[in-house]
Amino acid sequence: MACEECRIGFHKSGQSPIDIDDKSVVSTKFPQLILTGHWLNDGYACMVNNGETVKITLTGDRIPSTIKGGPLLDDVYEFENVHFHWGENNCRGSEHTINDTWFSMEAHAVHWNRKYMTFAECLNHKDGICVLAFLFLATDKNSFWSNFQLEGITDNLKYIHEPEIITEIPANCLYWIKSCLTAPSYYTYRGSLTTYPYNECVTWIISPKTIMISASQIDEFRKLKNDKNEKIKDNTRKVQNLRGRRVFLSC
Repeated sequence: MACEECRIGFHKSGQSPIDIDDKSVVSTKFPQLILTGHWLNDGYACMVNNGETVKITLTGDRIPSTIKGGPLLDDVYEFENVHFHWGENNCRGSEHTINDTWFSMEAHAVHWNRKYMTFAECLNHKDGICVLAFLFLATDKNSFWSNFQLEGITDNLKYIHEPEIITEIPANCLYWIKSCLTAPSYYTYRGSLTTYPYNECVTWIISPKTIMISASQIDEFRKLKNDKNEKIKDNTRKVQNLRGRRVFLSC
């Protein structure tokens, strides 16, 4: 990854992911963060293996899923997709870390700012994209427990082992997001996409509430294959330097 970043000639100061150090976080009060529509049981949810990750989109007869408030203030951001990042083992699979602590997996709920005409245009603006990030922690491999709120996703991964395969999953497959946001606190900072072309257009909102997932559930993600017929063992980007940016904690 480092070689690719050198090749594309990026000399940027606001890259993601980062380590969040609680000793340097700035506590502040934001307006209420308001999510609408993400967990409704209307329309359809589609899940695809795009050769790099698992991506979920919401379609059909349902209201648009949006987010506003918090550090986004009056701008309204519309849902684009949820995708996942994981590693070769459950000790190191997240992209963001907290106090140098890794998590087993990380999910990104990507939204684009409606004041711009298209998702592509949003990539050119500092306030173009908002990503909600959720951190997962795997249980012991000997545990028979399963997170039922994630089963609509993990039980259907077996149908998309090959790249570019799409399957329909339960429309309310993102219900677990709702339980994560019951706590009013979250971290937020300005950063970038964690995949090419790494545009610095993202307002990150990171839930500190860890989501438990069984070891067998997270193993299903590692069975997916890329376009080289290789299993996707690690699709994370390394932690980037903060370079003077401030990380806020809502309170």
